[in-house]
Amino acid sequence: MAYTSFFRDADALRAIGDVAIPDLAHRREIKVWDAGCATGEEPYTVAILFASRLGPFMLRNLDILATDHEESSFPQFAQRIRDARYSRQDIFWVPQEFRSLYFLPTDDPETFQVAQEIRDLVRFRKHDLLTMVAPESGHSLIVCKNVLMHFSPEEQEGVLEMYYDSLVPGGYLALDGNQAMPKALASHFRRLEPRIPLFQKMPG
Repeated sequence: MAYTSFFRDADALRAIGDVAIPDLAHRREIKVWDAGCATGEEPYTVAILFASRLGPFMLRNLDILATDHEESSFPQFAQRIRDARYSRQDIFWVPQEFRSLYFLPTDDPETFQVAQEIRDLVRFRKHDLLTMVAPESGHSLIVCKNVLMHFSPEEQEGVLEMYYDSLVPGGYLALDGNQAMPKALASHFRRLEPRIPLFQKMPG
């Protein structure tokens, strides 16, 4: 299971919010795949980004699929992402305006629950990226953080090819800042900003 946290990698999130979301906002369907989502912090972060920028009408077009693959951790992962309960320490990096809007107090003063309107945007399933078969297709945005580094160069290339095939034309791919795009795929994606790991699918 990949390490994750709320609002990790601020530069990439800014690029998603400033570049990808405005471009995707008026599409009739916005499918997002968060691959390697661990215990849910990352897909809920993405959901909050969309909710803060889209009105209720356009937000109805958003569907976020969160996947993880480790069988030993899946029951714990599944239960935690369903409950969407996180400690005060877990939400430390959440900007205050989002914390007050999207995190509700619970009976435990050290625990907060993600608001139902955000939870309703995210669904999850178990999936192993190394099958090289996407769980679905037609994604507008794929987020894959702190996952590919655990794969061999050949496996990384195969997974990125899978991402390319499952993205819609002009779809976006958000990676880790230290993740280089293999030369074999240089013509498949273009990096939108120097040093920012947000890529856009190029025509095949």
